[in-house]
Amino acid sequence: MERKYGVLIAVVASTASLAIVGSLAGYYLADRGSPTVEAGSDRSPENATDRDRAPARDADDAPQTPVGTDRQTYRLDRQIYQESSFRLTLTGAETSDGTLRLTFRYRNDSPLPWPLVCPSREDDLNSSALTLADGRTVRPTDTWCAAERAGEAVTVAPGQSTDTWGVFPVSPSPTEPFSVSWYDFPVLTDVRLG
Repeated sequence: MERKYGVLIAVVASTASLAIVGSLAGYYLADRGSPTVEAGSDRSPENATDRDRAPARDADDAPQTPVGTDRQTYRLDRQIYQESSFRLTLTGAETSDGTLRLTFRYRNDSPLPWPLVCPSREDDLNSSALTLADGRTVRPTDTWCAAERAGEAVTVAPGQSTDTWGVFPVSPSPTEPFSVSWYDFPVLTDVRLG
């Protein structure tokens, strides 16, 4: 009889640990200065509409890219962050008309939803940056959050991926290294397009 309770306690403790890790990862990944939901709102993960959930993508889905002249596309696949079953990867880049569009994939391999928060548009455009080889810092002119979900909560469902993007008013040469600061995630250094 004691063995049954010991196993039950171990299962409950493991489940609680997963919930805590998921909550901490969500807190870390969210912009802590932005509210997730207005006070008194009934918008919670249980009451979420399709608009509250980020679009799910399979690993083979290609991100939407703008059409421009002299467009070059680069596959990067550089991991920025991994904690437990949550992963953020810089998947690709596209240069066109003097701009750089970076694509990021949020992957949730946990059994729990991954809650993220898009800051307000103004805060969002100041939350990320590129640092070029010459030391210049370049902020994005647009991002997925700023364009689609400013100030809103976004959920990456268990077993799903969500692709987002940022557009920067610069087009580094393929051999020029640069660093990517994406929200509060660790800085990704020595990124090269070619």
